[in-house]
Amino acid sequence: MSEGTTSPALEQEPVPLPDNDDLHREIFLRLPPLPSSLPRASLVCRRWRRLLSDPVFLRRFRAHHRTPPLLGFFADEDGDIEFVPTLRRPDRIPAARFSLPRRDGGDYLSFLGCRHGLALLVDRARLEALVWNPVTGGQRRVPFPPGFDKGSIYKGAVMSSSGDGHGHGDCCLIPFKLVLVHHTDLPDSIASACVYESESDKWGSVSSTAIPRLSLHQPGVLVGNQVYWMLLGTSGILEFDLDFQSLSVIRKPVDIHVTNNSGIQALRTEDNKLGLATFSKLGIQLWERETNSNGVSRWMPLKIIEQDRLLSISPSMRIQLATILGFDEDSSAFFICTNMGIYMIHLESLQFTRLFDGDWFTAYYPYTSFYTAGNSFSLSCK
Repeated sequence: MSEGTTSPALEQEPVPLPDNDDLHREIFLRLPPLPSSLPRASLVCRRWRRLLSDPVFLRRFRAHHRTPPLLGFFADEDGDIEFVPTLRRPDRIPAARFSLPRRDGGDYLSFLGCRHGLALLVDRARLEALVWNPVTGGQRRVPFPPGFDKGSIYKGAVMSSSGDGHGHGDCCLIPFKLVLVHHTDLPDSIASACVYESESDKWGSVSSTAIPRLSLHQPGVLVGNQVYWMLLGTSGILEFDLDFQSLSVIRKPVDIHVTNNSGIQALRTEDNKLGLATFSKLGIQLWERETNSNGVSRWMPLKIIEQDRLLSISPSMRIQLATILGFDEDSSAFFICTNMGIYMIHLESLQFTRLFDGDWFTAYYPYTSFYTAGNSFSLSCK
């Protein structure tokens, strides 16, 4: 044997990768959080299928990705609600999969909004709110709080009790809170709000405030522990504080310039503060509500996004803004109707995606949730 050579017996063999379930789980955690990802991987072998269908792993998968994908919208056209899927195949969810629950008699319930994988509806005939998980089919009916049987329920919001929404699809219904906003106009225009907590099965105290006029249709926006609704056609924004269970009206910026009610949208900023976006022919102006050390709040302009930068596809193809349809808190994205269809615009990156040809709806309610296709992965209620 010549000098400098190594005996084959002394050569180190490569260390084999550990062939255990933990390694596979760590790899599976990094699959994209799309409906088809886990079911397609589960087809490889029975071992993978066992690991991927484990409820403990599914909870880790959701917690790892944090932000669930946008599956589509619940679109409202004069009270006729339908699910409009937005993902492409093989991740596209059939519209019929998320058809609304029907009450006895076959009538649809009224839709108020969705958040953290849950949807909120009301049955005015029975004086009940309905919290529904479209993925699992789980639902709970909650009788209206005392005093809400007169006037009208015209707004509401639902959210995870933990506030982070990590339980998307984790069970039939995660612990939740729901807020109902009630309105009467005799003798004065009064809004009242009350919060229900599923864990205690109790309504809190009712808070009321005078409002300028009843004119709002956009879904509420959750910012911290406050829910905000635009009072369109007025200078006010309706605020409900979940911690103090108090309802109040705050003023919009005095120098905003919008030509119609559809040109303004409440939003949650990167700093987890209340923001506003106003649309005009020039583009989008963004505002943020700041509170100083003395507790005094004021609106501060953030930036102006010129329309030339925002919606230019090519020199020969231009998009004109028409109306704001909604805002997705999870992805910080606007949904707008334009002369060329429905577009999604991400607030931070300014990237935009054409979703589908535009139909005119009163409101769009973005629905985000972790969803895995196939009966073995869609958790069912028992």
